[in-house]
Amino acid sequence: MNTPQRLIDLRHTTAFRLTAGLTGVFVVAIFAALWLIYAQTSAELNHRTDLTITTKAHMLALGDNARTLAAAHLALDDSTHLLESVAVFDTAHRLLVGEPSLGPPFPIGQMFERVHGPRGVPVRALALMTGGGLIVVVARDISPIHDLRARILAIMWITGAGAVAVALGAGVLLSLGPMRRIRRLEATAARIAMGELDLRIAIGGRGDEFDMIAAIINVMVEEIERLLRQVKGATDAIAHDLRTPLSHVRTRLERIALLPVLARHPDGEAATLLLGARDELDAVLARFRALLRMSELEASRRQAHFASVDVCDMARDLAELYEPLAEERGITLVASGYATMCVHGDERLLFEAVSNLVENAIKFSPVGGTIAISVTELGERIAITVTDQGPGIAPAERALVLERFQRGSGAAATPGFGLGLSLVAVIVAVHGFVLELDPAGDGASPGLAARIVAPRV
Repeated sequence: MNTPQRLIDLRHTTAFRLTAGLTGVFVVAIFAALWLIYAQTSAELNHRTDLTITTKAHMLALGDNARTLAAAHLALDDSTHLLESVAVFDTAHRLLVGEPSLGPPFPIGQMFERVHGPRGVPVRALALMTGGGLIVVVARDISPIHDLRARILAIMWITGAGAVAVALGAGVLLSLGPMRRIRRLEATAARIAMGELDLRIAIGGRGDEFDMIAAIINVMVEEIERLLRQVKGATDAIAHDLRTPLSHVRTRLERIALLPVLARHPDGEAATLLLGARDELDAVLARFRALLRMSELEASRRQAHFASVDVCDMARDLAELYEPLAEERGITLVASGYATMCVHGDERLLFEAVSNLVENAIKFSPVGGTIAISVTELGERIAITVTDQGPGIAPAERALVLERFQRGSGAAATPGFGLGLSLVAVIVAVHGFVLELDPAGDGASPGLAARIVAPRV
């Protein structure tokens, strides 16, 4: 059955995963390149800043008293206003000249940074001892380096988010085409599985992996079709060839039963054996008729004769037809859903399919049981359900009983050939409907709800 396409399903496609993987590699490469640019630029700016600070700090360290350092500070402040700052401390770390924000603690002779330096900006500084026993600290504004770091981080985040968004969009767009092809392949494969072995999966001519898979599946279906034709041809030939001589044998048994010697002794051993042989021949002929009927349906498909069928009228006719047989077996037969509901199909075949379900229900229902024939709406679909109170079918056997000559474990004590549900399954498959076998009651007596689900006209 063809399932609706959902966008969430696209994440499982090869195209989407490949796009996501390549995008991940691209994003990592962009991050690495941007981080390398930032690291190299930051290192170069720090080197130049350190060189400037070191040069000026050593120049100021040549002064041996506070008056000289104060004059140098005023000269430096005039030439590098708002860019560089100087502070002078005595050995007790008391501020003598300059910016108090450059106060201790600080390492002597090593570069250090202050997040909140003069004027509240980040600075990089160096502290040196002067010849007069004072401490001079020279600092330089490194706001451009911090701004560079913030900008590169913003670029990295924006680039990453943009790449992910583009990748998701590209992955979805690139996955739509393969997903549509997968859905078409799935729909065709479902029809092939329903028995339309003459169908083939379309090959687009691109030579890609989808065309390769389609070609492999087509070859496989052709081989399966050939084998099925051989098996079916052999089965049909055997059934057809044996039906005629067996019919002749039955006719001769009928003629023997009419001989005067048997007519005078109807309860004799010979008459009993004759009747038993005739009944066995009737069973064999019924099996052959069922096999040939299924072969006829599978070969013809009969869809050219489909028309609108009122399944409510059909359910009412079935109830009237089988009510006497059900009463004879002590079974109550009820029907419901007499509103007009139509499906597209072959009325005679659908009648035959539901008839088989009703006959099975009568066969397996206990005396005093109830059989219900109902027609209900399931959204845009219609369900024709035959419910009984028999032994039911175990979940593990529901697929098995749809095959020819297969019966459930609960049917072992009831006569039958194992062809009734097989014929129903063939008719349902011809129409493209769905056959469901579900329990109808509780665990003590589950019963069976055999349901044919069809689109509503």
